[in-house]
Amino acid sequence: MDEGFTSYGENIVSVWLKNGNRDTANLADYNSYYKLARSNFEEPLATHADHFNTNMGYSIASYSKGAVFLEQLGYIVGAATRDKILLDYYNTWKFKHPTVDDFIRVAERESDMKLDWYKEFWVNSIKTIDYAIENVWEENGKTQIRLRNKGLIPMPVDLVITREDGKQELHYIPMDLMYGLKPEENTIPRKTHPVWRWTSETYVISTDLKKEDIAIIEIDPTQRMADINRQNNKQNF
Repeated sequence: MDEGFTSYGENIVSVWLKNGNRDTANLADYNSYYKLARSNFEEPLATHADHFNTNMGYSIASYSKGAVFLEQLGYIVGAATRDKILLDYYNTWKFKHPTVDDFIRVAERESDMKLDWYKEFWVNSIKTIDYAIENVWEENGKTQIRLRNKGLIPMPVDLVITREDGKQELHYIPMDLMYGLKPEENTIPRKTHPVWRWTSETYVISTDLKKEDIAIIEIDPTQRMADINRQNNKQNF
């Protein structure tokens, strides 16, 4: 909450000062986190700083995984809501000594969602995210898309279908532990599906588009979800 939140803020401000792309402000921290997650050095963020076994485990977790925590929170609750959370958090806890539970309570209040699950998975464990497009087929004139959660952290899913003519449609699948929906974030037409229960490994989306009319199907094209294997997130046709 010190190093990670500061890294996140530093990244955003640096991009703004350089007139850069806000969407890639935290890319380096995502890549550092992926390096750590694929190593044998990761320990839970909740580990006391003096108790980490390695400097690598401490530094990347505290700085990079902490920054990813906030950028990924924007994926879960919506970027605009995340920004309101940070302002509320500052105004509520400035010059005090908050814990992660205090931050989550502010986030839940501002987003009107349950977020304790996010804290438990991201802060208290070293489990990882890996969603995949498993199969695409046509049935009764509609295209069916089966997704699989191959990781151990459940997440809501944004799936974007790009048609051959360039038009897009966004399929939003909330996760049941959230008990809420994030607001629409962009101009792409969004279809909200029933919740994906965190205990279910697969989920099937149906679209009226024929398979021959689809150019690309991609999970989280904004790449805000810290999916450790993005190779299985996209299919071109």
